[in-house]
Amino acid sequence: MVYLLLAATLLCLAAKSCCAKKTSTYVTDNGQASFFNTFRVFLCVLVGAVTVFVEGAAGSLALDGGMFFICLLSGVANAALLIGFLLAATRISYVTVEVTLTFGSIIPAILCLIFFSESISGTKMIGFALILLATFVLSYGKGKKMGRAGLVGPLFLIMAILGDGLSGFAQQLYKYYYTAEGLYVGEIVYPKSIFHFYTYVFAVAVLVLVYCGFLLARPRGERGAYFKESALAIKKPLPFIVVMSASLFAAMYLQTAITNDFGMPSQILYPVIKGGSLVLVTIMAMMFFGEKPTRRSISGLLLAISGIVVMNVF
Repeated sequence: MVYLLLAATLLCLAAKSCCAKKTSTYVTDNGQASFFNTFRVFLCVLVGAVTVFVEGAAGSLALDGGMFFICLLSGVANAALLIGFLLAATRISYVTVEVTLTFGSIIPAILCLIFFSESISGTKMIGFALILLATFVLSYGKGKKMGRAGLVGPLFLIMAILGDGLSGFAQQLYKYYYTAEGLYVGEIVYPKSIFHFYTYVFAVAVLVLVYCGFLLARPRGERGAYFKESALAIKKPLPFIVVMSASLFAAMYLQTAITNDFGMPSQILYPVIKGGSLVLVTIMAMMFFGEKPTRRSISGLLLAISGIVVMNVF
């Protein structure tokens, strides 16, 4: 069952990536991209609210201090990932950003080793290394142009990596302290829907502030027109944004179910998701975006699959 959920997670992430690629063609500047991201995460809040009531979890909406901190960390980390990715990609090639983000998947494993004594075996590290190698093989020769990187580009990239890694660690904190399966669970257990609902509430709050920053950076007389322009521009890519939001929420919810209900450790879950997403996105690019298979792409896919097998079998 856990592998079926993992496959569903990967399909959701692949759908999200595909729709993101489509949506990017409608974006004209960073401010508009920020507006699109804010709207996308706001839709996740709506989906989260529906999930709360479907699960009958409305009685758990009041958070204690620890759960509030974990949800805040998760929300800020997800917002940092989106903001860092957006701003890094304007200064560093898109492929370079995607490749470097793979390193974020090891952060939850390291933090869980420190805080929860989750061991990282040598074979798991070999599997992770194969996934990293696959990422570089698939991206080699693409996006060599670094653009306006300077010092700011790498800083935004570090923000995205930390956001990605800390988002996964927040899932682990929730698992250990506020689920029935956790090792350190206290008197209060919160349903998964509560964790995800508040994650996106805090994320959208951060993203609203960021968009307001873009808005305030424009001349005073242009702000109203710019906001109206952003709101109108969202009409054409709206179907893709809706699918992105639903896919993102489903993928994150399934990840939490995999680690909470089935106990897949962080050292396996996050690298495997990165590697599996890499495989699916590469295959989708071949099938739907006209990228022809090459020796390099086939070699990269085989390396990624090998890394996934090593992490799950050995």
